[in-house]
Amino acid sequence: MDLGEREPEDTTVSTGKAGKIFFGWWTVLATAVISAWSWGTWGYGFGAYFKPLQTEFGWTRAQVSAAYSLNKLEGGLEGPWGGFLVDRYGPRALAVLGNFIAGLGLCLMYFMTSLWQYILIWGLVVSMGFNLGTLDPLEKALSDWFVRKRGKAIGLGRVGLALGGTFGPPFMTFLLLQHGWRLAFLMAGVLTWAVCIPFSWFFVKPHRPEYYGLLPDGNRSGDVSDGEERSDSVIEAGQEYARGVGEVEFTLRQAMRTRAFWILTGYNILYSFFWASIGIHQIPHLTDMGIAPMAASAVLGSMVLMSAPGRVVSGLLCDRVSIKNLRYIVFVGYSLQALGMFVLINARTMGMVYVFTVLTGFGGGVGWTSRALTRARYFGRKAFATIYGTIVMIALPATIAAPIYVGWIYDLTHSYAGAFTQSLILLLIVIASFLLMRPPKPPEKVSKITEFL
Repeated sequence: MDLGEREPEDTTVSTGKAGKIFFGWWTVLATAVISAWSWGTWGYGFGAYFKPLQTEFGWTRAQVSAAYSLNKLEGGLEGPWGGFLVDRYGPRALAVLGNFIAGLGLCLMYFMTSLWQYILIWGLVVSMGFNLGTLDPLEKALSDWFVRKRGKAIGLGRVGLALGGTFGPPFMTFLLLQHGWRLAFLMAGVLTWAVCIPFSWFFVKPHRPEYYGLLPDGNRSGDVSDGEERSDSVIEAGQEYARGVGEVEFTLRQAMRTRAFWILTGYNILYSFFWASIGIHQIPHLTDMGIAPMAASAVLGSMVLMSAPGRVVSGLLCDRVSIKNLRYIVFVGYSLQALGMFVLINARTMGMVYVFTVLTGFGGGVGWTSRALTRARYFGRKAFATIYGTIVMIALPATIAAPIYVGWIYDLTHSYAGAFTQSLILLLIVIASFLLMRPPKPPEKVSKITEFL
């Protein structure tokens, strides 16, 4: 079947059973819960561990940042094959395996006694686990199960990242202060197993909804009962359903021939320096200003909390605008972040820090969510994880260098001003590039859903 040469058909379908919740919404819940925990303890929570480890071992900030860089090295190397495995075997298996590895790594931090052990365990084991078990498989699952309502689904699912970033750093800071960093890591590892593995197993399906007789968004194709083995007619109906919003499924090779793919890759390269500044070095910067550690963690948490309404608003907007106008939502989101960064560079009072928090948090929520939705709408569901993993791999050198570079600039100048200013300039280049992005032309041939390379 060559969908690229066919006219769209009428794919009117009946809805599911009255009162029955579409399984995709349970996946949204699982995404929110797993994202909240993983990003609260690992992603946004990284800054909370910064000074306790530096104080106990006498490491420089560049050395502490090295584990985050290895995290990005592992994520970049794992990206293509991890994405391939998600697309090939489904998101459930990778989510369960990844969260088991992440919990194991957090437990191993209890026994860490040297810099090389810290870099290896945190930068490789913990990072491999969370990279495999969170963003890629969960967003793949949501992109598979939603098309017309994908923005709403991913926006609500990504609220978990905001909640994790809000409550995770203060929670981990509390554990660190009350029990010491070793016991705090051990407790985090056990809780990762207890929270993330059950949600991954029970609320994430191995395949797209067509395998269960459904179309995306909860629509039903004909008289097919849940759990029935997929048929070619249902698969075709699902592809035609997505074509109704201009979405065609690209393979990795087809995507790499488009301008949009390389603009999204450029974003990952340049944005690395901005994220290293506000995500990794924000808490050390604020404590350098004289703000107490718990208060500094709360500022980061408040910034991430402000991203929650941005994620939801962005998702709802993306569901309502045409594919060619998605880039403007991305542009607005990151413009707000740039303005927030300018405020932080010049901040001398807590009032200015609060302004930075609102602008950067809300803008980030809009930008991060609309960018993921743009990638899904441009390239379709089939190779969603593989395409993103390849983008991450290509951007690998920058993501490794960025946190160490920011820490090195601080060690050299005893100030974050220079690094923050440079990251702002790079963000402005990212913002301008999105105005040049256009929806790619459909490939000459749309291959089977099992062919995503």
